[in-house]
Amino acid sequence: MNESHVNGSVAAGAELEMLRRRNAELERELAERRRVETALRASEARFRAIVEGQTELICRFRPDGTLTFVNEVYCRFFDKTPEELVGHRFTPLIPEEDQRLLEKQFATVGPENPILHTEHRVLCPDGSVRWLQWTNRAPVGDEGLHAEFQSIGVDVTERRRAEDEVRRLNRELEQLVRELSTPLMPVADQVIAMPLVGFLDAARAAAALETLLQGVTTYNARTVVVDITGVGVFDAQVADAMIRLAKAVKLLGAQAVLTGIQPRIAQSLIEQGVGLGDLVTLQTLKEGIAFALRREHRGSRAPARERAAR
Repeated sequence: MNESHVNGSVAAGAELEMLRRRNAELERELAERRRVETALRASEARFRAIVEGQTELICRFRPDGTLTFVNEVYCRFFDKTPEELVGHRFTPLIPEEDQRLLEKQFATVGPENPILHTEHRVLCPDGSVRWLQWTNRAPVGDEGLHAEFQSIGVDVTERRRAEDEVRRLNRELEQLVRELSTPLMPVADQVIAMPLVGFLDAARAAAALETLLQGVTTYNARTVVVDITGVGVFDAQVADAMIRLAKAVKLLGAQAVLTGIQPRIAQSLIEQGVGLGDLVTLQTLKEGIAFALRREHRGSRAPARERAAR
């Protein structure tokens, strides 16, 4: 065997060994790629299982509104298939007022404010109106047209209805409290009485005036008896409110009578130099009602022309 033949055999053996090592490396790379692909598929499967197992509506969409992902809950809520949604722009039927609010809110989203919480109404396929609360996460990368928003939505209709019911009950309770704090009692034909108890501030005096004027109109009253026996403090502010009340009642053609001024209150008013003008004052509610009944009795006996003048 000559030298050249030996050298050729050695070179061929070296090349074959190199090919074997390269083949082994390729097999290892291929196995690693398969392992990574398998892991990715498993990870994606777990992700989808987690997403699809949620009770929330989940979607991703590009800045132009094109949906890139929707979960099963999202599809069921809007009665759409994934094929009808993914790759298309889908805007649920949202009341115009809510749309304007959403536009203003999304205008504030940016790198420094990437998360936006919104709540709005939607018109469902069955015609019902429901409330959805969304947590919207804005894209933070430099992906341009391929950037995606991600939104997670929760149906909060029942919570909103409960809040509305609480507000309604509070309004009714406030109305009930106002009526109790300014009770109005029809005593006789064209005679009404309002006994006031407790602290009488400007707000309550205004409420009493409103209730009383409505009562004059409702009962066609000619005499109104306001009893302050149970009022703890009667200062210049309250006295002024009573004078204004009397003037307002008079404008409606009725006479206001103030009863129940306690001796200490009378003395306090004198010391403060506070007068009640031409407001009729009597000691007790009983005397005030008797005065009103006598006045009504006299009015009923007066000629028709005289009664009309009153």
